[in-house]
Amino acid sequence: MIYLDNNASTRPAPEVTKTICRVLDESFGNPSSGHLYGRKTKALIDSARQNVAALIGASGPGEIYFTSGATESNNIAIFGAAALAGGLDKGGHIISQQTEHPAVLNPLKALQERGFEITLLAVDKNGVVDLGALERAIRPDTLLVTIMHANNETGVIQPIARAVNICKAKNPKTLFHTDAAQSVGKIPVDSTLLGVDMLSIAAHKFYGPKGMGALYIRSGIPLKNVLMFGAGHEKGMRPGTENTPYIAGLGTACELAVQELPERMERLHGLRDMLFGLLEAALPGLKINGRGADRLPNTLNVFIPGVDGNLLVEALNEVVAISAGSACHEGKRSPSPVLKAMGASDEEAYSSVRITLGRDNTESGIKEAAAYLQKAALQLAQAR
Repeated sequence: MIYLDNNASTRPAPEVTKTICRVLDESFGNPSSGHLYGRKTKALIDSARQNVAALIGASGPGEIYFTSGATESNNIAIFGAAALAGGLDKGGHIISQQTEHPAVLNPLKALQERGFEITLLAVDKNGVVDLGALERAIRPDTLLVTIMHANNETGVIQPIARAVNICKAKNPKTLFHTDAAQSVGKIPVDSTLLGVDMLSIAAHKFYGPKGMGALYIRSGIPLKNVLMFGAGHEKGMRPGTENTPYIAGLGTACELAVQELPERMERLHGLRDMLFGLLEAALPGLKINGRGADRLPNTLNVFIPGVDGNLLVEALNEVVAISAGSACHEGKRSPSPVLKAMGASDEEAYSSVRITLGRDNTESGIKEAAAYLQKAALQLAQAR
């Protein structure tokens, strides 16, 4: 079976799996313990923290906090920023945009129910946020702007550095957070160059383990985790004994990304464009969603006229793995909110699929997948 659903989750790199198994077997001590077993385990965590910091251009490992994934990181950042403004019951203004992941939109909804005012910015037909609207929306009481770096469905990359500059020029006190779950490990992500105050990471999006992530918090921001309470792990930011094997696995995934990223990007960009060319030649009216924007090199979200995306996924389910939308909200028969925000009709949204490549894909596999996709799509269009 050819796996083309890498934005949902990637297969852990062999080096990552080897690290996890070795740490599980050899480094079982509690990193908070003062004996040799504890010190050895803590050293592994410190090394992984260095690797994460190096990958995202943090000024040092002290800006990295380990979490269970980007969802938890997003929640800590959003609720923590809200609390900094005077407390979760004081209210305030937060800005985001319509095509965010539910891991951002649902925390914002919870804050809205507590009295916070939420502004969701529109995007253009390519899925790019309206920076003019961002500038107009920022107010003296705007405590946070949270805009994702790359969209999980379309791969569209947002102009985060420009958005940060607009935000800070209008209100220097406003914090800026970006959910970089889909971009870290796929394209260069430098927290310093972007200028963000907080940045969320998910290990399983770039060949690390599920259930592991990190939150970058720029030095000097007195953010606190107002959702969980316990002992002083992660400098009090994230209570609970550290998941050392998976932290080490994330560290290895970051180390691999630093080494491989230029080659990964070039190869996946070429394979993605080759796949689109093969599909375009056989499927009339095929259209890339977000084609006019910068996109992740591995991501292809296409509208196939006359073909139901869910039926195409089902028809291919034993030979090619693709997605009819984000894997995080499958199971609901409704058009993609991301594509709808970009101006797609219900028919266009229902007839779109997401194809996302990874480091294991090969040219021969892509050609084979294209043949399966062409055949299944044509059969579904004829049967309609």
